[in-house]
Amino acid sequence: MKITLKTDQKSYVLAGGTAVNEEPTHISVTAERTLQSVKAVRAASVQTYDRGNLQVRLVFEVGRLHNDQSAAMEHMLVHASEIAHAHGEVLIQSEGSRVRTLTLESATLASVQTHYKGNASYTTYEIYGGRLHVNA
Repeated sequence: MKITLKTDQKSYVLAGGTAVNEEPTHISVTAERTLQSVKAVRAASVQTYDRGNLQVRLVFEVGRLHNDQSAAMEHMLVHASEIAHAHGEVLIQSEGSRVRTLTLESATLASVQTHYKGNASYTTYEIYGGRLHVNA
């Protein structure tokens, strides 16, 4: 699976997929609607109203191999600041016999956490966006 964050100026490959040994792991998708709760005094129960706003949260981790330990450490120190401003759409492309692309609209990179061990770096991305859909 290849995951790319595409902005107006640049595209950032967050997970390169199996071709470059950057398969995302620990993937989770959470879709939440904004609700309004009314808690009236002496009411038998709470009333909730759907405000109609959908927010999708995408979290995943990517491991990358580097030439040596210093390259992994440099990636850890620089990578987050290079992409922290990114806002656009996330393209998620499946691999294999049935290739499909999904789009997360109005996506914003909320957090990037990177650590390294030996010559490998491990980055966790947390992205918030609007509608997640399969491209036609």
